[in-house]
Order: sequence, then C-alpha cells, then structure tokens
Amino acid sequence: MQVRRPLAVLCVIAPLAIGTAACSDSSGGTVTGTRGLTVVRQISNPVQNNCEHFGPIGVTRVQNNTGVDIILHKNPDCTDPPGQTSFYLPATESANVVIRQGLWKSFAPTGFPPPVPVN
Repeated sequence: MQVRRPLAVLCVIAPLAIGTAACSDSSGGTVTGTRGLTVVRQISNPVQNNCEHFGPIGVTRVQNNTGVDIILHKNPDCTDPPGQTSFYLPATESANVVIRQGLWKSFAPTGFPPPVPVN
C-alpha cells in the first residue's frame, strides 16, 4: 500500500505542532491589575514562574483570566514584607485587597498551563 506524500508529511508535522503548543511556558490569557476604576497594568500571556510587576503604586483588584493560578505579592520583586503573606489566586478568578493588608505590587504564575488557552 502506497501512502501519499502530503499525508505522510501531515502525520509527521501535526504531532510536533500539537506537542509544541502543549508544552508552552506561557499561560494563555491576561492578568489585569486595577486601582479603583483605573487599569494600572494588563499582562498578556504571563510566563510561568516569572515575576510580573503591577508598578510601584500597587493595585487593589486583580482579575486572573489565564489558565493557571497566580500568587500575588506585596513587594515588586515577588516577595512579601516580614509578617505579611502572599495571596493565592486561582485561574479565572478575581480578588480585591483589604486595604489594611497593603496593596499588591507583583505576581508570579504557578502550576502548569492547560494544553489549550481558556479564552
């Protein structure tokens, strides 16, 4: 039985393309940080385990529209001041800060991205 060349090429290339997409280090979607009604920063497709910054003023609300969970931090370098803890925000969720706890200034995506973007 003879296999046509275009079919053979497709059978080789398709699994490679799917594998590359599934092993991406970015989490498809956006993370939006706001302070009041103002969008401070919107980060598209944040990279796994990288520290992303909201800016020096910080944010009071974060919307996680990605396929992975994120950890919110009080310092711009993805650390927290002594005695304060980070905040775990699941995928596709949002959170508002309690002012006495301080503003969020950075976050880091955690976990593994899904094989396809959620959006």
